[in-house]
Amino acid sequence: MIDYPLLTEIEAHQYLFNEVPSDSLFIETITEFYQRHGRPFIFREEHDPYSVLLSEVMLQQTQTARVIEKYRLFKDRWPGFKELAEEGLDEILRAWKGLGYNRRALYLKKSAELTRAWNWTIPNDKAVMRSLPGVGKATAAALLAFSYQEKAIYLETNIRRVLLHTFFPDETNVHDRVLEEVLVRLIGRIDDPRSWYYALMDYGVLLKALIPNPNTKSAHYTKQSPFEGSKRQVRSALLHYLAEEGSSLTETIEEALSGYKKEYLQQSIDELLTEGFLVTDGGVLSIRE
Repeated sequence: MIDYPLLTEIEAHQYLFNEVPSDSLFIETITEFYQRHGRPFIFREEHDPYSVLLSEVMLQQTQTARVIEKYRLFKDRWPGFKELAEEGLDEILRAWKGLGYNRRALYLKKSAELTRAWNWTIPNDKAVMRSLPGVGKATAAALLAFSYQEKAIYLETNIRRVLLHTFFPDETNVHDRVLEEVLVRLIGRIDDPRSWYYALMDYGVLLKALIPNPNTKSAHYTKQSPFEGSKRQVRSALLHYLAEEGSSLTETIEEALSGYKKEYLQQSIDELLTEGFLVTDGGVLSIRE
């Protein structure tokens, strides 16, 4: 049985293309697939910029099943940018625990603080969106498409998988700029960008369940390194220690985290101070307010 809701193996394979389709056939197939088998998520029901940014940041390199619970938690505790901006970073990090890549939580906090200038929202302005910490091309495109129904060019891992498999079946080392040209061509024929991108992402999830990963054909493909024993693991442990225990002497932290590589711990402290996660005063480390 494939790992995709509402579809059997036989039904799922009916949605695979035997050859490169015309744009019309592709759009028709993807749209029909989404109408019949699209995945319902709470964050697809909420289109304000805060909800979109929160879900997009959470979904980066994190499985959807893990995001749903955390998304609900954040929306309950901090329903908008104002509430998140006024919360301490230590509380946000405690709530974030389990999602990984804690830098994303800091970026959310900093972005929320900046939205004060726009009455606690993000305006329909690509330049403004890109000025927010951690908001790159893809996240800005998501804000434009999902919050404002703009025909932005949104390319993320599931959409990349769809385009590579469907339009470049026999090619390798395909650059994103080539995939973006396909998206430009397709989006010109779409009236509902929000639903279109939801449909592409869901079709990408279906492909992941059915075939070997087409994303290896991307010129930008890199295999993620293991988390266990990595500096990422040490950074995470350090942040969550300080979030739980509060301000601590460096020596105390080193003793508490003695199971990790000492060089990774010192590198993590230096990096987190530089990035603005931590502050130091007389050898005492704290999560910044």
